[in-house]
Amino acid sequence: MIVNRILYFFELILLIPIFPILYLFGKKLRQKIGRLPAHSEFLSLQGKQNQANLLIIGESTAAGVGASKQESTYAHQLYQLLGKELSVYNLGKNGQQANKLKRLLAHGKQEIPFPIEKAILLIGANDCFKFTPPSKFRRELKGFIQLLSQTYRTKKIIIPSVPPVHLFPALPAIIRFFLFWHRKMLTMEIQDLAKENDILVYLPLKDNFPKEFFAADGIHPSDLGYQKLAEEALGSIHS
Repeated sequence: MIVNRILYFFELILLIPIFPILYLFGKKLRQKIGRLPAHSEFLSLQGKQNQANLLIIGESTAAGVGASKQESTYAHQLYQLLGKELSVYNLGKNGQQANKLKRLLAHGKQEIPFPIEKAILLIGANDCFKFTPPSKFRRELKGFIQLLSQTYRTKKIIIPSVPPVHLFPALPAIIRFFLFWHRKMLTMEIQDLAKENDILVYLPLKDNFPKEFFAADGIHPSDLGYQKLAEEALGSIHS
């Protein structure tokens, strides 16, 4: 998208002078926050016999970081909301970016069945933190969508909104300012991809995220946060 290329150019101009400051902020933040455990890096949740397969794949939200236990993760709560009608296979990795989705799927290939009728991609937050060029983000997503469609015969792919990185309570205002704009650019790329691809569904999330939505680290969803995210995805899976 030409608009995003222009916006990204101006973003870089603004970022370069203050990059050392942002780097120090980020370093201190990592030391302060610590690292919460992942509860769903791989899950295989069997549905009723002869039902369709649903793949959930992506970053720390797919990995269940912030949840208190496996049963409170996104994948497990969605599995319960679906009434165990679908078999749910979940692959998640903390720090995952769009350019490594193929590698993540290949790593879990032996455990993932064929075909994968439906898929949910939880991606974008780390591409915001890394300020991935919007054109590269789009290219990587498009390639992964083609892989699912052509190799795994996936008929529906749902991509929820990029996580609300600009609202993470743990982040300083100056970082949230830049993340707001980068999230907007990546979201525009997802929306544009959905317009040109019939099997792709963009799922916008409500911008109402109370304090209780976030886990103790002020970054990842809490049990309640994962519940809300799973509830919002339910309609798109059935439609």
